[in-house]
Amino acid sequence: MFQKIKNFYHLIQSLLVNLYYGFPARKMTIIGVTGTDGKTTTTSMIYQILSQNGFNSAMISTILAKTKKEVFDTGLHITTPEPWDLPRILSKFEKSGVTHVVIESTSSGLDQNRLFGISYDSVIITNIGSDHLDYHKTWKNYAKAKFKIVKKTQTEGLVVLNKDHKSKRWLNNQISKIKQNIKIKWFSINELEDITHSIEGIKFRYQATDFKIPIIGEYNFSNALGVIKLAERYLELDQIANSLQKFKTPLGRMQIMQKEPVRVIIDFAHTPSSLEEALSSVQDIKTSKDTRIICVFGCAGERDPERRKMGAVSTRMADITVVTLEDPRTEVLRDINNEIIEHGKKEGGKLRKRFSSHQQFSHYINNKMHVRKGDIFSFDYENIQNRKDAIDFALKIALKNDIVFITGKGHEQSLAIGSPIIEYEYNDQDTVKELLKKKTSSVIVIQS
Repeated sequence: MFQKIKNFYHLIQSLLVNLYYGFPARKMTIIGVTGTDGKTTTTSMIYQILSQNGFNSAMISTILAKTKKEVFDTGLHITTPEPWDLPRILSKFEKSGVTHVVIESTSSGLDQNRLFGISYDSVIITNIGSDHLDYHKTWKNYAKAKFKIVKKTQTEGLVVLNKDHKSKRWLNNQISKIKQNIKIKWFSINELEDITHSIEGIKFRYQATDFKIPIIGEYNFSNALGVIKLAERYLELDQIANSLQKFKTPLGRMQIMQKEPVRVIIDFAHTPSSLEEALSSVQDIKTSKDTRIICVFGCAGERDPERRKMGAVSTRMADITVVTLEDPRTEVLRDINNEIIEHGKKEGGKLRKRFSSHQQFSHYINNKMHVRKGDIFSFDYENIQNRKDAIDFALKIALKNDIVFITGKGHEQSLAIGSPIIEYEYNDQDTVKELLKKKTSSVIVIQS
């Protein structure tokens, strides 16, 4: 009941702010992107394609809001801006001459009326997995919130849907019930030919056109095809292919920080399904059978506890799991880590060592370290040094050709810790750069 009242309050706010700014979305072509995984990459691809082909375009995503000339901060831990911010940002876009805007649209943003006043010209649902059940309570509620993007699509608009995902049947059933005059396009990677995936990116052939995109991740074949299907509404295939060849990977999305002698990758995977897809892709770029994957991640507090099953995924698909801090908020970090570890143990993982302080960690790494496949290491102290130490540890135990995969924070610029919650300035990219500069070979790692 409280959430319904709050959503109505957001609706009133959105209405008033849109009235003040003159409903700016009505003066531009709006493209919407939603889904459990792949939203930011898909949003960035569409934006870059349009921008490189003469459209005065803009985008609003998890990472930022931007035009060709200006970048706007959308805040910490926010994807869809608040109801009073979105019309203001769109008004700035419209006044600067923007004609097309790509908006990453979350389930909560759609449910809470933060996207009131927007009618989409085209939309894509990348997939509907399971997330944010702390808010939506059930998968069905979550899926219905996502599907609102279809209901907000204008007459003769385009809806692009993933034929390969398990949510296809549910989506197909929902589509059959709507009475809107819209065009539906399904996509499947079975439509692609000559697929290859390497550290340099992905390549494939679609409708007699060759595509080469400098982004790693097998799931990006699906993201790219969905983008192509949508972009065909505005451009020719060869134009789309030329633009994707110059694609710049979004911050913290399969971001390669170092290729040799140890590959270091930063990503945003923060659910079991997204981690499984990410680690599958990382396995695909191993240089030899001896290459180990060291996975560093944590799980956010006060969020869907199902995410803690990432412990099982990491233990099953990586060689070494390093559990660390990721926005514990008011929850006790050790309790969060306990749940992650228990899930890991179910997949045969073994807790090798827990660290309760930076001092304990510092003492440990000055001695010979036994590291075995399936080992789980847990960092349990509640400060930003925790995540720095966890990444430091992963880099120190990495041998030549190993892959250190750091995930969960991606693009984010802070860590939310404590009660009351304090946002501490932090990002994985600066941490990795700093540690790589300091990395030495003084640590003795014994594989046993």
